[in-house]
Amino acid sequence: MAALLLALALTACQSPNQIAKQIGAPSANALELRALQARRFDTSNSIVLLGAATQTLQDLGYTITESSSEVGVLVGTKQRDAEETGQVVGQIMLTVFLAALGSAHTPTWDKDQSIHVTLVVTPVENAEQAEVRVSFDRLLRNNHGIEWRAELIKEQGIYQEFFQKLSQGVALEAEQV
Repeated sequence: MAALLLALALTACQSPNQIAKQIGAPSANALELRALQARRFDTSNSIVLLGAATQTLQDLGYTITESSSEVGVLVGTKQRDAEETGQVVGQIMLTVFLAALGSAHTPTWDKDQSIHVTLVVTPVENAEQAEVRVSFDRLLRNNHGIEWRAELIKEQGIYQEFFQKLSQGVALEAEQV
């Protein structure tokens, strides 16, 4: 009850306009995220970029599930194990500890994951360039078979590896055209 009163008191200090602006506002790290996810290439040929991106994603183990060269979009997915020994051991130890206290606990840990990638190629106005923006996210399933957590992957190394391989692929595709 006290938490509800505190929340009401805090929102009472803001106008409805201020609250509406906060709801639709981009996250504080939106620029950092875009810098991580986007690169410009010195070609305006989206077919070359999409071809290289398809090959790069397949080399990284993704299955392309959707592709549209007309709008410059690729979507892919791959399945991977998500089980970590430390997480499993921690859950089992917690279960044993709680059982000793007479309390029941069902251990839950990440079992596997479905990693999704979405790639969009956009021509840069007034330039012979195109921007490629890619995002990786994953859906985790626990040891009970329940999809229980979705998250955007923000690890810099994954994006750097992708763009490095894509740059190499674009160079190869350009030679063949």
